[in-house]
Amino acid sequence: MKNTKYIQMAIVGVLAIIALTFFVLIAKDVDNAAGAIDGFITYTFVVLALSVFAAVVVWLMDIFSHPEKLKQTGVAAVAFLLVVAAAKFIFASSKPEQLTSKLSIDGDTSSWIDTGLYTFYILGSIAILLMFLSPVLAGFGGTNTPKVEEVEEEVMEDAEEEISENEE
Repeated sequence: MKNTKYIQMAIVGVLAIIALTFFVLIAKDVDNAAGAIDGFITYTFVVLALSVFAAVVVWLMDIFSHPEKLKQTGVAAVAFLLVVAAAKFIFASSKPEQLTSKLSIDGDTSSWIDTGLYTFYILGSIAILLMFLSPVLAGFGGTNTPKVEEVEEEVMEDAEEEISENEE
């Protein structure tokens, strides 16, 4: 894992040098900076693509290295797809809309807009409901969240062990 840290630092260094180069090109000749600005925009898209790729790869490596996380991710993905399916096939309407004399939305586009909105409403309602239910469930032992005192004791024990190891 230490090698990945050095690889990350090298990538960040190279990207910083490229960004600094474009900045200098723009600052040096403001009147003719269009080429440098185009390069900077391209650079931005490349950095964005690399960042998204790296985030997805790290996430996939983490998910596949822990089977319990893979199971949780699968269950969450299926639950999300069920919510989207319910929003699409139960709540969404496919009625075309005439917004102005020049702008109209066809039935399929209207259906997908409704699906997105209803998915947001359903997930938002579930989140709000769970925020109110979590203290109630915690009172009935529904969560395995440790008490503050237990966490403090564990942290103190770990700190004492580390101090005693350092003294030896």
